[in-house]
Amino acid sequence: MKRENPAKVFLRQYTGAVARVNALQRAIDQAMERAFNISVTLKEVRVMSSPAEHDPMAANVCTAADASEILYQEKAKADALLRDILAAIDSVTDERQKAVLTMRYVNGEPFLKISEALFLSEPAVYIAHGRALSAVNKWLEVRNVRNQTDHIA
Repeated sequence: MKRENPAKVFLRQYTGAVARVNALQRAIDQAMERAFNISVTLKEVRVMSSPAEHDPMAANVCTAADASEILYQEKAKADALLRDILAAIDSVTDERQKAVLTMRYVNGEPFLKISEALFLSEPAVYIAHGRALSAVNKWLEVRNVRNQTDHIA
């Protein structure tokens, strides 16, 4: 079985990461809205063994704040992936190749539409795409080596 090009695998994550960032932002907004839409003044929570002393509203605010923190952390990871993908595309020095990658992986365009937009034949687009993927693979190799040395330090 043929192994898929690592650059393709990496770049294809873009649309999923965008959807994840948007979904996480909506979840953060909802959690914060729940936390801020409490119309009753919160009482000070006293630590006691009696369940009657538990303040459910304060617990709900704390839960919403904790959930928001987790969501912010997950969103930061997805944002970092998006930045990495865009940095990989930006690392390609040939502008035509960069345009092919952007149109294909960021905008989700088919090769025929890319060829029309760039006034190139489809075979020329495939060639530019292949060369651009090679450049991204080199970028990924360098980045992986650098990340491994960062973890050692």
